[in-house]
Amino acid sequence: MGKSDEGLKEQIVEKFNIPEELAEVLIKKGVTNIDLAEATFNPVLENLQPPSTLPNLYPAVDRILRGVGKKENILVFGHEDADGITSTVILLKAIKQLGGNASHYIPSKKNEGYGLQPETIDEFKRRGVQLIVTVDSCSSCIEGVEYAKKAGIDVVITDHHELPDILPDTYIVNPKVGGGSFRYLAGVGVSFKVAWELLKLKLGWDLNEMRNNLPEFFVLTMVGTIADRVPPFCENRIFINEGRKLFDWFNSPYLKAYESYKKQKPSIENLISIISAGKSTNGENVGVKLLMAQDPADAEEYLIPILDAIDKWQKTTQELLEEAKKRVKRVRDYIVIDMENVEPQYLGFLASQLKDAYGVPTIVLGRKSGGKAVAEVRAPYGFNSLDVLNELSHLFIDYGGHAPASGFSLDECDVPELIEELEIYFKNNPFNPGMPYSDLEVNGSKNKFFFESLARLGELGVDLRVLFKGVKLGEIKENLKGLSVIDTESLLDLYPADKSVAILLVSSPQGIRVEKLLV
Repeated sequence: MGKSDEGLKEQIVEKFNIPEELAEVLIKKGVTNIDLAEATFNPVLENLQPPSTLPNLYPAVDRILRGVGKKENILVFGHEDADGITSTVILLKAIKQLGGNASHYIPSKKNEGYGLQPETIDEFKRRGVQLIVTVDSCSSCIEGVEYAKKAGIDVVITDHHELPDILPDTYIVNPKVGGGSFRYLAGVGVSFKVAWELLKLKLGWDLNEMRNNLPEFFVLTMVGTIADRVPPFCENRIFINEGRKLFDWFNSPYLKAYESYKKQKPSIENLISIISAGKSTNGENVGVKLLMAQDPADAEEYLIPILDAIDKWQKTTQELLEEAKKRVKRVRDYIVIDMENVEPQYLGFLASQLKDAYGVPTIVLGRKSGGKAVAEVRAPYGFNSLDVLNELSHLFIDYGGHAPASGFSLDECDVPELIEELEIYFKNNPFNPGMPYSDLEVNGSKNKFFFESLARLGELGVDLRVLFKGVKLGEIKENLKGLSVIDTESLLDLYPADKSVAILLVSSPQGIRVEKLLV
């Protein structure tokens, strides 16, 4: 750790009373200043970091406000998942609240793939678009941004995905670029902060006024944050807590439509499923239309086909999963299967299920129109999927994502070469699924205070994995007494108390989970 991190560690230990080792892990997990530590240990609205902590925020917001003032044709360009859809709606509604002209475009994963494509930009030019504001996407769209600029269209990028070595030449509002916001915000968290700054500068609203006037923004940010599975602590925990509180009394045309049709109010999980199922046709996304609907009758027109699509999706995924498992002929330290003409919307589910079943990095390929193959990648703890994609990027049309979950597209004719190069990559960079990944390794045991602190962090949403080596099983059991423990396989009772073991404990909101035991 550098001197600044050492100083921060001391501050966290002193102010929040946790062991040094756990404070050090928190810093590695993105708690990079004392304000973020405050947001972690006290996840209340007052501790949400201001928009100014995002990089490049002011020039980006200034460009959007100029577009609003000049009545420019502004297009919000999103990503076809729950995070991208909620991000799109928040920015659309914020721009419209300020009197701006705004529309949306979310490319179909099935037919268009990811990012800004030249033919799409040509269509934007024909439609008179003057400014594109991306949400939850495009941090790696170097060519797309250049093409748009040559067409006379400005681009502002808001995103949260991992960054390539070379960035697009435009304003990029992404917490991974730098600044003081939590670097693991969801895309919708970034959109929320951009909207917050727009409303503050134009209408003079503070955060409480925004909460009173636009409670939906908090609900949608909660939905996108949960759906995207970003680390649920620090600022993300604030969004989740506030959204849950408001969801209990919040109402809207789409919630009224659901209640009228299903005769009950939707749960948060229902809402996530509905928004996730929103697919795009010619850039118009039915999930966005549902969330933007002005009355329940209009909302119901969009809701019913989405619910039908969910029923179909659930049936189809189970059939495809059975087929995918048949195609897994041998499990080495990775899995790659080509599901051929399976639509992209199913690939992420299949990759996640196979990764969970076999515990190794998994790549599942499918197809979209135009002779293109697409893939979703899912990785277990300890493996960064982007390392593979960066190494093989010469084969891809586009790619991006996060360490545990990413995706790419390529020409169908390059699939055989991809499979060959994957074999070479994993031969040179083997993944050992037998070794559990941990955030912290401890030789022997720790005192009761350490275990209580681990449980406390779990309650705050911090997923912290501690591997104890060479420890007596009885010492672990003694230190876990009085704490909430999840031991579904009864691993703590497998051996006598004096047995020396290696054991992996993981903090969670439900308690300390006993994940693995080795002798």
